[in-house]
Amino acid sequence: MRDRMFTRGLVTPYELASTYLKRTVKLGIYLAEDYSALHEHAVVLAFDGQDFSQLGQLHRQYQRLYDERELRRAIIIFIHYPDIETRSNDYHPESTGQNEMIQFVTSELEPFLTEHFMVSDERLAMGDSLSASLALALSLADNRYDQAALFSPMVTDTTLRAVDQLEHQVRYYQVIGNEESAFQLKNGETADFLTPNRALHQAFEEKGIEHVYHEIDGGHTWKTWKPEIASALQYFLTV
Repeated sequence: MRDRMFTRGLVTPYELASTYLKRTVKLGIYLAEDYSALHEHAVVLAFDGQDFSQLGQLHRQYQRLYDERELRRAIIIFIHYPDIETRSNDYHPESTGQNEMIQFVTSELEPFLTEHFMVSDERLAMGDSLSASLALALSLADNRYDQAALFSPMVTDTTLRAVDQLEHQVRYYQVIGNEESAFQLKNGETADFLTPNRALHQAFEEKGIEHVYHEIDGGHTWKTWKPEIASALQYFLTV
């Protein structure tokens, strides 16, 4: 184990070189205050890492529930994107860059985790909007990553076809706001997230996939998603 370089109870910055992405990926690594290599830990992967740490306060919500003995031991890996253009290329379900991002996680990040930390086989991917699409795609592509918390994922026909072709077991926690039928994108266009998310929920139902679906008041913002983080953690990591 090489975990001594990471501070307990704080998010430690780290950079991991990637051959697949042809760049260095910035990470934030959170170990609980009582992290010990004597115990195995689940791994939580948070795409859009800056947002999950700063806006969602994922690590603080985890630590509070863990201190209350509601959650199992876990480490949190915040995966940051360098800019909006790269985020779209790496996360979008219609982009070939999504495959390279999945390869980074499965072939480069995964060996790093097993080398540096005492981890179990349990993996939970989390994402919002485009990064939720990546979390979903990861779970569909590799059965090691069979759990995902999906906060208003972008859903396309490619996504629905992949769900239909799924052959391994998965578990999802899906959240969508009831005001997300006309979200304004950064390019000025509007996008309907609500209708495709309802279709995704229906696809999960038809495949018999274990999942929680919450259609709640709110729009395509962290004001909607942040209150759902604790419930998602409890769904997957309850003691």
